[in-house]
Amino acid sequence: MQELVLILSRCKALRQSHKTQKKFYRFHFKGFYSGLKIKEIWIHSGEEIQLEIGEDYLIWVKPNLIKDAVLDVRLIKFKKIT
Repeated sequence: MQELVLILSRCKALRQSHKTQKKFYRFHFKGFYSGLKIKEIWIHSGEEIQLEIGEDYLIWVKPNLIKDAVLDVRLIKFKKIT
C-alpha cells in the first residue's frame, strides 16, 4: 500500500494514541478500500497541523494499514473545502 490516495471527507475528532502519545485526526468514511470495508480514517502527520473539527477537507494521503475497519494513513497535503 504505497499509492497516493485522494479523499474528500469531514474531520470528526482529534485524538491521542495511548501507546505512542502522538496525536491523530479521525475522518468520516463509509465504504471500501482495496476490497476491505472501511468505517473511519485515522490521519497521522509528521509535523504539527491544525485541522478544524466539523470541516470538510480534500486530503492527499499514503495508506499505512487497515485494522478493525479503520484505514490508517500518513498525510501528504490537505486543502480545506469552503
